[in-house]
Amino acid sequence: MKIYFCVRREQIYSLVALDIDGTMIGQDRIVSNELKVALNRIQSLGATVSIATGRTLAPSLRVSHESGTNGPVICFQGAMTFDQKSNRPIRHETLGRHQTEVAVSLMSKVVPELMMFLDNDVWVEKRSDWTDGYSQRMGIEIRDSESLLAMSDRRPTAIVGVGDPSIVEPMVADLSDKLDGIALVTHSLPMFCEVEALGAGKDKALEHLASCMKIDSEHVIAVGDGKGDESMIKWAGLGVAVKNGHPDAVSAAQHTIDEPEKFGLVNFLNELADQGHFSADGHKYGVCRDV
Repeated sequence: MKIYFCVRREQIYSLVALDIDGTMIGQDRIVSNELKVALNRIQSLGATVSIATGRTLAPSLRVSHESGTNGPVICFQGAMTFDQKSNRPIRHETLGRHQTEVAVSLMSKVVPELMMFLDNDVWVEKRSDWTDGYSQRMGIEIRDSESLLAMSDRRPTAIVGVGDPSIVEPMVADLSDKLDGIALVTHSLPMFCEVEALGAGKDKALEHLASCMKIDSEHVIAVGDGKGDESMIKWAGLGVAVKNGHPDAVSAAQHTIDEPEKFGLVNFLNELADQGHFSADGHKYGVCRDV
C-alpha cells in the first residue's frame, strides 16, 4: 500500500518517537510482527527509535523490548526518560509537595480511583477491581497507603485520577486552573487525569533527548494519537497522528495514518524507508547525565 505525503526528497530523519497505545498497538495490545520488521528495518538504516508514552516505566520497557526499539524510553507523559543501555534514567521530573497536595486533595473528592506513582510502584488508599485489573495489565505492583496526602513529600512522578469522563473533564479544567504554572495537567484518555511536574510533557522530553543526540527537531518524527501526544507532534520536524485519534493531535499533525489494526504505522515507516529518509547521520545518544 502506497502512502502519499509531502516530505522533501533530501529530508533525513534520525530519531523517531512513538506512542504505544492506539499508535503502535491496538485493542489486542499486541505488537505485530509487521511492526517489529518495520522498526528493525529503519533502525538498521541508522535511525534511533524511542517509545514516548504515558505508561509507567516497567510496561514501557516491556513493549520496547518486545518491539525491538533501540532508543531511550520516554514514559510517564515525558516525566522520565530511561536509557536502556546504561539501565538508568537520564531525565526525571518529579512533583513537589505543594503540587502533590493540591492534586491529591482535589481529585480524591471527585474520582473513585486515585493513584500515586512513586519509583516503580503505584500507591492507592483503596483497592478496587479496576486498580487490580490495571496492575495485571501493566505488570506493576499496587501498594496500600493509609493516606496519599501524607506521602506528598515523597516526590512522586505522577498523580493519576480515573473516573467517568463526564466528571473527569470538568475536574481537569479545574485542576489546570489551580496548578497553572506550577504543574502539568494532562488528559490522555477521557477517563484519565494525570498530573506531573511542570518539566514533564512528551515535547520537553523529546527535545531534551534530541539535544543529547545533537539532532535538530527537523530530523525528528513524532507519532501519536492522544491529547498527550499533541505537544511532541507539534515540536517534531514531522508530526504524525492516527486518523481516529484525539482531534487536537490530528489538528497538530502534518500527516495522518491509519490505526494499528490497519497497519498505519507499519505502512508509514516502510514508505519513508523506501524513499531513503532514514539515517543515523553520525548521531549517538547516551551523552546526557542530568539525573
